[in-house]
Amino acid sequence: MIKYRLANREDNQQLIELTAASGMSGDTPIRIDRNPDFFKLLDLRGDTKVFVALDGEHIIGSLCVSLQHVYVDGNILPLQYIGDFKVAAAYRNKGIGLQLCNEMADYVISIGADLAFLNVSKGNTKPISFFKNRPNVPDFDNIGTFHIHQFVGRRKNIFHSEYRIESSIADDKIVSFLNTHYGKYELGPVITNEKLYDTEVFIIREKNTIIAAMCLSDTMHVKQNVLTSVNLKMKYLLKVLNACSNLFGISKMPLLNEPVRMMYIKYLAVNFPERQLVKLLINYARNIVYQKSYSFASIGLHEKDPLNKYLPGGIRITFNSVGMLLSIKDNKQLINQVKQGIPFEDYSLV
Repeated sequence: MIKYRLANREDNQQLIELTAASGMSGDTPIRIDRNPDFFKLLDLRGDTKVFVALDGEHIIGSLCVSLQHVYVDGNILPLQYIGDFKVAAAYRNKGIGLQLCNEMADYVISIGADLAFLNVSKGNTKPISFFKNRPNVPDFDNIGTFHIHQFVGRRKNIFHSEYRIESSIADDKIVSFLNTHYGKYELGPVITNEKLYDTEVFIIREKNTIIAAMCLSDTMHVKQNVLTSVNLKMKYLLKVLNACSNLFGISKMPLLNEPVRMMYIKYLAVNFPERQLVKLLINYARNIVYQKSYSFASIGLHEKDPLNKYLPGGIRITFNSVGMLLSIKDNKQLINQVKQGIPFEDYSLV
């Protein structure tokens, strides 16, 4: 008989093993490992409940929901972030995923939650089907595609005649600057000093005023993205890039079934969408990635984000995911506000 309960820290190893056995299908299949602590990434996401399904004492399914605080129309609202939806291969198509959704739905309804967000790889519709046609709960709305750009690390001294990039410690001025920027996004994160802990912060000033900021995050200690399959074109591209890496001063590319070494551009904010500022900061990140022997500097942007137009040229690989948003209380005005604006998602926490 299958049982359901909330997970605890003693379930760590079983959850790591379930994650390693459960990849994400879609246009670009990947697996996100969570060595050595499954719960550490959840701690970064926010206050989290982990629902698990068990066959005897063996965990065969999981589903997590994390409380975050985000901007919607400039107001701060709670958001339930849904993730880590997994069922072991031998137990699929037996209603276990559906029951995990029921357990989670009962919980979020009981606490009076409203907004819930789900992120899926583009082309992977399976998770969405578990959340459709639920009694007394509306369906998720598609809020558009996010482009996750992976910029190849590049050896280059970054210099600009007018602007200078400074390494900085997170302080109230930087937090305020970032919140002013992301408060204009829909689902933009409410940023605190704690959220910038363990990130590298870089700023650009003009007349002692911050006009741009970038936060780089290394999450290899909490999650490892593993490429499980590529098409022939991508396989050939990765092989060519590795063969030419020393000649062109670019990072080594990942191998199949090995962790992809990357750093996330967690936040990138500019006072005005000036191409040279965006390009300068991203190229600076690419140089750091190269110096640290990582493969990519990664940034996730919604398809409507104007920053997409100001990205630097050069070699990059782009993956796509789809944002799904739900108002449990069927607040259509709230959903439409998000869809009409520019949504944001922090891919360092996915």
